[in-house]
Amino acid sequence: PVYLIKQRIAKRVIATDIRQGPLCTARKNIAAFGESGSIEIRLSDGFCEIEKGEAQCAGIAGMGGETIASILQKKDIAASRYVLQPQSSHKELREFLQLNGYKIVNEKVCSESRKMYVAMEVVRGKMPKLSTVELEIGPALIKNKGGEFSQYVKFRLFEINSILEKLVGITGAEQRKKELEYLKSQYEDLIK
Repeated sequence: PVYLIKQRIAKRVIATDIRQGPLCTARKNIAAFGESGSIEIRLSDGFCEIEKGEAQCAGIAGMGGETIASILQKKDIAASRYVLQPQSSHKELREFLQLNGYKIVNEKVCSESRKMYVAMEVVRGKMPKLSTVELEIGPALIKNKGGEFSQYVKFRLFEINSILEKLVGITGAEQRKKELEYLKSQYEDLIK
């Protein structure tokens, strides 16, 4: 929220969290940067304490894709744009968006401290049916292939290879191995 105000990306921000602890920390940071008048803090389970139409853009970050989907499902605040940054369960979030009237218009890979994250810009609208690889990597990332795309796909390949190594010798894991081998071949094609 402080960054959004300082960079003049937003004139006003409502910051929410489900727990008091993070809100207390946020309140101190906001005061330290002199932005208490521009940033309002609310104790809220997702958007529950935000009225419909109160926000033009909404950001949800720092949690799994399934949690982000549950927040979007609980309450529609009718924002014109959403910025979503899942820590995990990207596929599940993209499936939810596809089935619930959201359209991914842009995606960007960001890295920090040897970790890679995907930020999605989402609006209301119909999204074409996504392929298995698009659900995993992201349709806009695949289309644009810019920035850190190759590093991100290599990162995901590393994850797949790690899982495949753990599945060696495990009875009953044949179907999962097939799925992962398919994804591995698709990812390798993306970075050729």
